[in-house]
Amino acid sequence: MKYCSECGASVTLKIVESDHRNRFICTGCGLTHYQSPNVLVAVYVCTRDKILWIERGIPPAKNLWAIPGGYMESDETPAQAASRELREETGITIAAEQMILVSVSTILHMAQTHLVFRCHLKQIKTVEETPEATNHGWFSEENAPWEKQAFPSIEPQIRQVYSWLASGDYGIRVGVVDESGSQYQNYPLANY
Repeated sequence: MKYCSECGASVTLKIVESDHRNRFICTGCGLTHYQSPNVLVAVYVCTRDKILWIERGIPPAKNLWAIPGGYMESDETPAQAASRELREETGITIAAEQMILVSVSTILHMAQTHLVFRCHLKQIKTVEETPEATNHGWFSEENAPWEKQAFPSIEPQIRQVYSWLASGDYGIRVGVVDESGSQYQNYPLANY
């Protein structure tokens, strides 16, 4: 950050009184600019033992396979964001109220928080190709595109969801991902 979004003056990094971190402070109006993590959402669309995967049409990881998702906007709830991203990427409309929380992850080295949901369909829906998702597939765990996945670090989470689909015993994953790897704890839904 170089300039203040309020007045346009330059900013400088310094520790604010009663704070312990360097913050961008405007040299003109004195506004403190806090940098908060970005919130990303994703959604597992499940039908029996299958999960909807998309082939990404845009960077990052263009032409590789992922779960539908993207950034949350400031005027929506996480479930609304998951519903919107699913519709934008696949043309499938699932109400926010049908989104069930699966995972909460803090990605420290990327300053991101990931909120991941699941929803269940009785039958496979038609998927539209979009600029963001140029191909799709409804994959069981055995035939999922593991070797061409966009974000291999989330493979344990995807496999966990497949395991939950097989057993019918769902939970919530809560974890932290830093540069040294993932650390997750699974919590059965009975605890909530």
